[in-house]
Parts: sequence; structure tokens; C-alpha cells
Amino acid sequence: MRPKILTIAVVSLALIAALSANGPAFARVTKQGDTFTVDDVEGYAAVKNGDKNAAREDAKREAYRDALEKAIGATVTGITETENFEVIRDKVFSQTTGIVKTMDITREWVDDDGMFRLEAVCKVAVAALDGVLGPVVIEELGNPRIMIIVQEAIYEDADKQIKESVKGDAGMSFSRVEAEASPLFEKAGFHMVDYDQAAVLTMIDGAYDNPGMVMDLARTQNADIIILGKAEGIPFAKQKISGITMYGVKGTVQLKAVLTETATLVSSITLEQATGKKPAPTVEEGAVRCFKEAASIASKQLVNKIAYALATERVTTNIKISDLSFKEVTAIMKSLNELAGRSGTVTQRGFKDGVLVADMISRRTAMGVAEYLEECGIEVVSFGAHTVGGKKMEPVPVDDMPEVAQMPDEKPNLRPGIL
Repeated sequence: MRPKILTIAVVSLALIAALSANGPAFARVTKQGDTFTVDDVEGYAAVKNGDKNAAREDAKREAYRDALEKAIGATVTGITETENFEVIRDKVFSQTTGIVKTMDITREWVDDDGMFRLEAVCKVAVAALDGVLGPVVIEELGNPRIMIIVQEAIYEDADKQIKESVKGDAGMSFSRVEAEASPLFEKAGFHMVDYDQAAVLTMIDGAYDNPGMVMDLARTQNADIIILGKAEGIPFAKQKISGITMYGVKGTVQLKAVLTETATLVSSITLEQATGKKPAPTVEEGAVRCFKEAASIASKQLVNKIAYALATERVTTNIKISDLSFKEVTAIMKSLNELAGRSGTVTQRGFKDGVLVADMISRRTAMGVAEYLEECGIEVVSFGAHTVGGKKMEPVPVDDMPEVAQMPDEKPNLRPGIL
């Protein structure tokens, strides 16, 4: 049986499609600060044994679901399989505390079919929704693997005379930023790549601004996402308090999240923290304090951005194959759907005079599609970034098609190409 397809696409708030089959064609959702205001919320429930109060409470619960559904649609939408979306929505709904902040019922009535109906305006907390929705999406995507590499330096003075660095003969063998960020990503559902940071840090200066090196790093560590970072701690003040020298320290943390297979930049965040009114007895202590505070804030922002980016990072490949029989087309389309995985889809555009035309939307690259087609007995005669052309060079093994490598538990394949 073909695995279920989960397709998510980020949309503008100005064009938010309501996902509810019973709701209006377009939901009115506006964002004000940290809150979504969701208009046109609807809820309904059957009036049983004349108990309108119970029906009203049930209708309110349905309205909460509708509000969440439309708020989720303001962040990620376009889920093509209803049952998959219901899984996500229900997981979010199970943790509604603090997400749906208020409900203002504007109208309620019992219709001719004995259904208690109500309309309302709801306010949904963006941060609370992200905090639940991001991890749920990560789980649905198959708990992708993430790698964090941070170069840290602490300086003696504002002129940047090096005092301590994660690189160098006398440098540290760990990163304070990584130590702070890793538990947050693990809690959200990511799998952390276990690696020897000391061995890869020698590459970070080039990797930070070099997408090709990022991909090389990722392949060696089998990571889906790399977070590259730089952190600097610099003293800006020095004073004696009760005979003890205390330091004011400023720490800057820059984190860049990259989808490794395509070298797509998801987000780059730079945060600056200072010791403020609580100076530190050493420069190192002040810098570490700043690193931890900045890393915590930046990581919380990145978790959801990465989740939504992974859900949308798909490639469209146009496929054209000639000299096929109808039976061979059926077998190839079935295998292409398996190749696309749960996170992708394949659409047959036409079949005429032995020529199959189809579009695959997936995380597989055109190269990966071409390699698989050759395993199926198709000679690749043309190839581009988003196109594959081929013709049958030998009978297609319709009853014994090449096996498609899948992620565990049929989770979406986050790495394009043949595994």
C-alpha cells in the first residue's frame, strides 16, 4: 500500500486557507504582536435529549479545535491527507492550555437539524502554538538528525588579544553554546549527531561561509541539519568592588542553521548579551554566562524555523520516459511514489504514444531520480537540475522493481538521492 503523504507549505498570512472542511473557504487570521486573532471560528454539536448546555460545551470544544486549525494554517498549511493533519491538530489540541487565550462568542443558535452552533473570535498565543506545533511537526518528519558546531573565543581585552578559544593547542574540547542548545533541540524531537567536535572545528572558519564545505561536513556526520556558530566574549569594564576585581563582559553569539543536502540557509540569528548589573569575577565566567543566555534564546527561535523549513524543503522534478507499455508505466509510477516517500507526491501528467510524463515533488534530487530509473532499466538520455529524460533500454521488471530505501517507520526521507 502506498504510504500516506504529508505535504506542508509555508504561506503568507495574507493568503491563509482555512483547513476546516466545514469552515469558510478562507479564514481571517491576523497577527498582532505575539497573538493570532482568528475570526470566523465555528463550533457545533448535536443537542441530545434536549440538553442545550451540554451541546454548547461540546460546540465550544469544537470551536477551540477550529481556532487552532486556522492558527496552524497561519504558520504551515496545505496538508494533503486529512488524517495526517488531524493527527497533528489533535496532538496540538491535547495541549491547548495557554494556546487559545480567549474566545469571544459572537452568535449561537440551534438550527433546524437540532445542532447547536456558535460563531466566535479567538485569540491564539503564537509562542505557545509554536512551542507545541514545532515538536509535533518534527515528530511527523521522522526526528531528523542535527549537528551543532560552534567556534568560541574569549578575549583578554577589547583589542581582542586571545585568552581562550575552542580552537588551538590549549583550547577547550567542548562548546558552551552547544551544551546549552543541544538539550533544547533534543526536547523538541531532534536526534543529536554524536561527533568529536575537536576533529571538525578545524574546518569551521571555511565552513561558516562555504555551502559546499557545509555539505561535506554533513555527509561525514550523516546530519540533516547543521547549526554553525561563532561566539565571542569581550570585557568592556573593569572595577574593584570590596577589593575584588570584577569585570563587565559582553558576549555575542551567532548561529546559522543550514539544510545540509541543499545548503539552504534556514535562518541566521545574532544575539548579544552582557553581564549588566552583575559583573563577573573573571572574564571567562562573564563570557560563559553571556554565551548560555544568548544560546538559549537563539535555539528556541531556531527550533520551529527549522521544523517548518524541513517540511517545505522539496524539489519538483519533471520526468519524461519513452518506449513504455501501459503495464510498465503502472509499475514505474508505483515505484516513483515509493521513491517520493510520505513527504512527497508524484503526478502523472500524461501517457501517449508510449511516452510517460510525470512530476515528482519530493526531497529527492533529480540525480537521485535518474539513478533509480537506471536501476529500473531506463536509459537516462537528458538530465538537468529539475528534469530527467529517459527511454526504455530493456524490459522494465514490472514484477520485481528495485527496492526503494526508506527511512525507519516510513518516516519522510530528509536526504534527497538514493540512500
